[in-house]
Amino acid sequence: MHSTSIPSPQDPAFALRKRKTLIGNLVLSMGSVLIMLALAEGISSLMIPAPITWRDPQEIYNHDPLLGHALAPGQNSFTHSFPVVTNSYGFRDREYPLIPQAGTVRILCLGDSLTFGDGVAVEDTYPKQLETMLNGRDKHKYEVINTGVPSYDTWQEVTFFKTKGVQFEPRIVVLGFYGNDIVPRPAVIKTSLSGEGTLRRKGFGGFLPDGMVHILKGSRFLLLLKDRVGKLVDSTKPSSEHLHQQALLDGLPDEFVEQGWQEVEASLLQMVELQKTREFRFLIVTFPMAEQLLHEHPQAQYQARLKSIADKLDIPFIDLKPVFQREFRDFGSLFIEWDGHPNPKAHRLAAAEIARVLGSMIKTE
Repeated sequence: MHSTSIPSPQDPAFALRKRKTLIGNLVLSMGSVLIMLALAEGISSLMIPAPITWRDPQEIYNHDPLLGHALAPGQNSFTHSFPVVTNSYGFRDREYPLIPQAGTVRILCLGDSLTFGDGVAVEDTYPKQLETMLNGRDKHKYEVINTGVPSYDTWQEVTFFKTKGVQFEPRIVVLGFYGNDIVPRPAVIKTSLSGEGTLRRKGFGGFLPDGMVHILKGSRFLLLLKDRVGKLVDSTKPSSEHLHQQALLDGLPDEFVEQGWQEVEASLLQMVELQKTREFRFLIVTFPMAEQLLHEHPQAQYQARLKSIADKLDIPFIDLKPVFQREFRDFGSLFIEWDGHPNPKAHRLAAAEIARVLGSMIKTE
């Protein structure tokens, strides 16, 4: 009778077999996960829009003690996959002399990422499309300078104009406005830049390098997962941005929003006062929130409140919501998928409406 020996855990052969089994199980598990992810990605590609193409570095900023941040001058970077080239003043535009040539109508556009043109080529931004539309239609030469800076609020745009923009002696100033501009001025102006000079991201993505974040954003499945998780979180523990948007869309009383409106009115009043000494015409253009086109929000006071301030201060006002509603078919018809900024068609609609209003303004001068 033969006895069967039981391998000892201290036996090298036993340890080797155990290690191989663990590695095999790990490889099998990883393979299963990869197959499931590939399957999920394939199914997602049939159901949802393609992700954004990213190129690095995205636009670069310098710290500014008055504004918090400003676009770095002389840079070659990207917004999504479109080139960003800034002039010596940090504008996403060509070089301009401080004083315009005789016979030139100079228009300066203030704004945030919508004016800057997040996610579109520079020639597709509404300031540059406006310049193309205006030139050749009468005896004047038109220059439209794009001074938009992502993540600026109205107080920053007005501060920029008072300290820097006014030296370009514009004949007309156009301020692009959006719902997220309705915020109070911070008591302490802080920078929100990463070590690489890009705008610091919020949430989990803020802990990862830009390149890694953009690789992950190349997955339709992960984008869908992020969208669903974000909506779930906002339904249970809404972010401050979500609460801000809902207060505007639902017309709800909100102390933060009310302080924001007071800051907006104070900033616009500064522009009105500056007109008296600098002799320029001032125009406000308000872009609709995408949610206003996707769903009915009859209680929203966003455009009406801004118009009441503009009327009070005697500022010409353009509400782009009716124009956008006529052309809106689905989210991608006017907005960049997975992003929310206006696409080239939306910029063109804005430029055409501004050109129409400016025509009458220039004739009355």
